[in-house]
Amino acid sequence: MNLDFVKVPFTNNPSMTRLEGGAYNKNPNQEYLLTKKKELDLKKEHLCGESELSTKLDLRKKITEYLEIEDNKSLLDLTMSVEEDFALMYEGKMEIVSVCFPSGWIPIKKLGENLLGIHKPVADNSQLLKSSEKLTEYMCKQSIKRWVWTLTTYSELSNFPGYKKPKVDKFENLFFRLETQTSVPLDGKTSLFFIKVEVLPLTEIWTIKILESINSMSENILNYKDLQQIKKLLNTIKL
Repeated sequence: MNLDFVKVPFTNNPSMTRLEGGAYNKNPNQEYLLTKKKELDLKKEHLCGESELSTKLDLRKKITEYLEIEDNKSLLDLTMSVEEDFALMYEGKMEIVSVCFPSGWIPIKKLGENLLGIHKPVADNSQLLKSSEKLTEYMCKQSIKRWVWTLTTYSELSNFPGYKKPKVDKFENLFFRLETQTSVPLDGKTSLFFIKVEVLPLTEIWTIKILESINSMSENILNYKDLQQIKKLLNTIKL
């Protein structure tokens, strides 16, 4: 795995690159979809929804047209048609959300919010918030790609609030959680945002650069990502 997105020093600034290639997997992995269904069976009312404005304007049709599938699908059917989690931004606000594998947030509670509101809980977020309006405009003009990563003791794709993580005990029980985020413009007012979540054993992709990045994180970031004990472990063992 190419880990060029792991930065030293670490920053929450919205670094991104122009998207080359497809924004989503056109041949979704069936095992991955089964994992999505498992989360939907447990918490679909928290994971998927659309605003009154979306229903009124039939914004879901913009997604089905982009995906080139029949436009009579329910949001749950649409969710099971693609591997990635997704959200539709319209006039700067998230009007449709389908996120089965959230990273510590409840997707439905962000429905109707702009990027400023969505990013508000993120630690050390001043630059992220400052650029939110320009980023929203840019997403309606250009296809982009970015990555968000962390380390965890939890091996599952979903990190829904309240899911209990195993305690930090040894290096072999740590995992690298990666969100590959892509965004494509649908028109001058609308963009479609995809999130692909991967959770890999840290032993498989380890590089000292990961530790250097963690060691450069502020206390706010470490607390937000729940990395204090993991940082301590990584700095007390020989790798």
